[in-house]
Amino acid sequence: MQDLNSLVATVFSGLSVLVVEDVADAGEVIRLSARTPEVPVPCPMCGTPTARVHGFHGRTVADLPVDGRRVVVSVRVRRLVCPVLGCPRQTFREQVPGLLERYQRRTTRLPANSALLSGN
Repeated sequence: MQDLNSLVATVFSGLSVLVVEDVADAGEVIRLSARTPEVPVPCPMCGTPTARVHGFHGRTVADLPVDGRRVVVSVRVRRLVCPVLGCPRQTFREQVPGLLERYQRRTTRLPANSALLSGN
């Protein structure tokens, strides 16, 4: 029998860039709590890597359905501090490339597969 972590990694493999912390069955909806991994990311302005956390920001996005049920993911991203004193971008929110774009309410793979889901 597979352990729970490997089962979650298999069922939600498209979310592998995130750390899935919790999965809850809410009837018609499957709710996931996830966060970004604690690794340094480059400042979008100067490119200097940083892992110094200033705060956190929550996003709620829809993902591909599983077993015919909607999947809603609550993602916690970090607000990071640029370590370069002269950088005009003092703090920034980390992005999740390949999964979430700025201001998006759906994962990038959901719109790409929406035609498949609707039966067209």
